Amino acid sequence: MIDNNALVAAATPVFLVSIAAELWLSRRRKLKTYQLADTLASLGCGVWTVTLEVFIKGSLLLLYGELARRYGLIHFDAAAPGTWILFFFVLDFLYYWAHRWSHEINFMWGGHVPHHQSQEYNLTTALRQGAFQDTLHMPIFLPMALLGCPAGVFIVLLTFNKFYQFWIHTRLIGKIPLIEGILNTPSAHRVHHAVNDVYVDRNYGGTLMVWDRLFGSWIAEDEACVFGVRKPFHSWNPIWAQFDWFATIWHDAARAARLRDRLAIWWRRTGWRPPDVAARDPLPPFRLDTMVHYTATGSRSARLGAIGIFLVVLVLNNILLAQAASLSWAAKGALALGISVLLLAMARSLQAR
Repeated sequence: MIDNNALVAAATPVFLVSIAAELWLSRRRKLKTYQLADTLASLGCGVWTVTLEVFIKGSLLLLYGELARRYGLIHFDAAAPGTWILFFFVLDFLYYWAHRWSHEINFMWGGHVPHHQSQEYNLTTALRQGAFQDTLHMPIFLPMALLGCPAGVFIVLLTFNKFYQFWIHTRLIGKIPLIEGILNTPSAHRVHHAVNDVYVDRNYGGTLMVWDRLFGSWIAEDEACVFGVRKPFHSWNPIWAQFDWFATIWHDAARAARLRDRLAIWWRRTGWRPPDVAARDPLPPFRLDTMVHYTATGSRSARLGAIGIFLVVLVLNNILLAQAASLSWAAKGALALGISVLLLAMARSLQAR
């Protein structure tokens, strides 16, 4: 089976060079598209996500492979071009619904929200991933196994879908003639990340925008986008970012009087709260004009320390990913623990006192 960790490790230098190029071009154009603390927090989210996936994703892929082998309707040939073409469209269609439900269902939003927390929009935002997102999405992709899509084809297509979306997280590229509304583009995806009323819950497609057109969620970029989430995440902690929304749901569920509300909150539409909890503790309505751009950080020396810590994290993470297949579980656990502790130290250095 193809080693997904090795694919990510091989792509990491390309991501970092692309980020450096975007930063250079932004400064050349006198555009403020990067903030140090936000950049490190976003990259930290990505690092912790792939670190956790070393222990989770292999089991998910083995489950997929076993289902495909035992119960696949047709055993498609992985060497046949038709297999790749067919399942490219199948995966992109399923990704649309996985992504859409990740915005519309409370507990699934918990796995996806880290990707949207940044109030910046640049290539580091692409790497700001939810550590539990793929786990929550896997049941939606399992029909591909039952159809008979080979596990290797599934892994490559899913990885391609994610890698494709890297380049669209930029403000430096405007609308692209001919392909807008057909393929996912920076303009289409800026809309997806915006909290403007007109843009909320739009443009879910991964590679293709045709599903949004078919299911009524497509909209073109018109007014200026304001990025972030409507429940602000005013922290640079990339690990707590993964648990913030789950903690919010749990807090409301624990205060609900009725058992059915405590259970329903996890499955109801994102943002739904038990009526008695909402009555006792109402939240102010969201207003775009009062949204605060969070920039608070520690001292200059603390920020430099955070950079140094992150560079160590990057080295440890690359070792873990590149050698995951050969390292013992104890070694992988030690590396993951070290990465987690260092990310928390980085966040503490960045956070304003």
